[in-house]
Amino acid sequence: MSAASSYKNEHMISRRDFIKTAATGAAGIALMGLPSGKSEAVQKYPHWGKAVVIRDEGATDGVNINSKVVREMLDESIKLLTGGGGWPSLFSTYKTGETVGIKVNSQWPRVATQPKVVAAIVNELVKMGVPKDKIIVWDAEGSALTYSVMYLVRQEFSDVRVVATDNLSDPFDESKTMDIQGNPAHLSRLLTGADHLINVPVLKNHFEAGITFALKNHVGSVGKDIKYRQALFHHPIDEKNPVHKMIGRGAPIAERIALINTAPDIKNKTRLIVGDALFGVYMRGPLGEPEFVYNGLIVGTDPVATDQQARLIIEAERKKKNLPIIPSLHVDMAIKLGLGAPVDEIQAIQVNRTKKG
Repeated sequence: MSAASSYKNEHMISRRDFIKTAATGAAGIALMGLPSGKSEAVQKYPHWGKAVVIRDEGATDGVNINSKVVREMLDESIKLLTGGGGWPSLFSTYKTGETVGIKVNSQWPRVATQPKVVAAIVNELVKMGVPKDKIIVWDAEGSALTYSVMYLVRQEFSDVRVVATDNLSDPFDESKTMDIQGNPAHLSRLLTGADHLINVPVLKNHFEAGITFALKNHVGSVGKDIKYRQALFHHPIDEKNPVHKMIGRGAPIAERIALINTAPDIKNKTRLIVGDALFGVYMRGPLGEPEFVYNGLIVGTDPVATDQQARLIIEAERKKKNLPIIPSLHVDMAIKLGLGAPVDEIQAIQVNRTKKG
């Protein structure tokens, strides 16, 4: 039996078992009020089940990124996603003085959200009328933000805040603490204090969770440090697993990764997901270095739809190298929780700008 098959058999639970477990524990609280199907979910956020995957070979040249091309890709994808409505249609509830939080992934600086992707987003927000000092680019650890050169965004847009949860003197709003299967999940005040949210994950595989993209990016919205998140989102260490012993945690808990995305501050505030798929990691994720060039963005509002596109891309790269497919169980759990469209309802709009004309 392959490692992937062994992992799936050990950790996959049936829908009946999952619902039973959730209903009898603290997860049942998190499940209350969630959409049970497509019609209800449409009322929760627009563009249910829709994702734009846009590519342009001119986006990168080696390690260099062409800002102009990235901005054009983002503009075109937003028009396609919204049917021409553009950015204002995504932020129809925006009021002057409200803040927009941009959650990046800088956990491992060598494969972090690219600053030029964030700059493209900030540029559009400013054009829409959002003051630069009301835009906050953030992640969990300040050291990671610095090493991922995210400060370059602040150089281009001097008033934009670039800050981490662990930089705050009062990092958590205790009134917003979630109960995840009997465990407290402290949400970053950078999340709870924002009025609108844009999620900017990176195209990476995860050696046990399959992929880490929009849904798993919000693991970094919780807790004061890595050890806290390891304890909350992972099983105890399997003493027979040398990797677990080395990194100090067990296998990921798919249900909890999905459940954190039921937080109202995530589910109700997310206006957009812009997946940075310029470069990707298919084997050594979530760490390592970029292993292939995709020259793409994955754009949507539905975290399941965007994650499904990331999953297909990563799995295709792994198949090319004859590597086993690692199940992304947290994506499947998110579907069961009504956080996004079932796979067979997802509409992926594929655009290759390189081949246009």
